[in-house]
Amino acid sequence: MADVPRYRTLTEHEVYTAQLHDFMRKYSPDVVDAALLGIYWGIAKNPDAYPRTTWNLRQAKSRSFGTIPAFRVFFQIQDADVVLLLWIEEVGVIEETNQ
Repeated sequence: MADVPRYRTLTEHEVYTAQLHDFMRKYSPDVVDAALLGIYWGIAKNPDAYPRTTWNLRQAKSRSFGTIPAFRVFFQIQDADVVLLLWIEEVGVIEETNQ
């Protein structure tokens, strides 16, 4: 019998949820969902594959495609079954405003 893929449950911190809603108002839910679909799948499937920013914090980054913005998601692995999404930021906005 083949191994069944194991996916962790993604939960959102209240800060992450508020930031996500802001991005959905700025763009649209469909655009934001398209940008984050791959990140969510990757985090749920193998969160350990993403680089650490501190000893207990990791980040995943999407790519921008045409009108779809790129995002960076910071998260913590809570246990063998749960990953906590902590906050989200749009990639490129900070870099552009500092130039």
